[in-house]
Amino acid sequence: MMMVRCEGVKKYFKSRTGVVKALDGVSLEIPKGSFFGLVGESGCGKTTLGKIILGIMKPDSGRVILETKKVQAVFQDPYNSLDPKMRVFDILAEGLIVHSSWFIVHRSFDIKRKVEEVLDLIKLPSEALKKYPHQFSGGERQRIAIGRAVLTKPEFMVCDEPVSSLDVTTQLQILNLLKDIKKRLGITCLFISHDLKVIKFICDEAAVMFRGKIVETGSVCDIYTSAAHSYTKALLKASLK
Repeated sequence: MMMVRCEGVKKYFKSRTGVVKALDGVSLEIPKGSFFGLVGESGCGKTTLGKIILGIMKPDSGRVILETKKVQAVFQDPYNSLDPKMRVFDILAEGLIVHSSWFIVHRSFDIKRKVEEVLDLIKLPSEALKKYPHQFSGGERQRIAIGRAVLTKPEFMVCDEPVSSLDVTTQLQILNLLKDIKKRLGITCLFISHDLKVIKFICDEAAVMFRGKIVETGSVCDIYTSAAHSYTKALLKASLK
């Protein structure tokens, strides 16, 4: 069963030099329960596609079929995505409170319990709840952003370059956290990255994007062992350096 189906999605932008074809007829399918990688260099259209799938942006043509309304996102820069004036408890609890139908039938005690459960999931100490985002490292802030995303029990999540701003050791920690979340919660994820090594580590299947087009799709194993497109081969060569 497919969680996401994109059919001929196009999105063009006007610039001083002409028209930029951010997405030029993109079609892909994301199976339910999978971590699906979308890989390509900066500016190739990856983030634009993620925003269109989430409904943040509308396509010029084509369509996206998303089989759930329970969606969340994790972005590249956790500091800018976290309100610096809010304590971690309030950041994590905000999603539950915003979903008013949930909040009306649950007591504040239940919210506290769920926040503490997700804190355990993202492996941060209870003292973290009283602190502000600036008091944490980049990796810890990304853990908080991930915790906020999964607390509302989404069925589909877009992770847009969630480890690219982190050092290699911290990247591995966050990727292992996401693997654990995948195993425990069964969330379907579109994982956007420019790094094929990261995609290989975390994803089941992947699509390679080049200048607004999907040039190759398949299992990550097949892409690594028998890449067909010259651009994919170039990415593979770069990832080995």
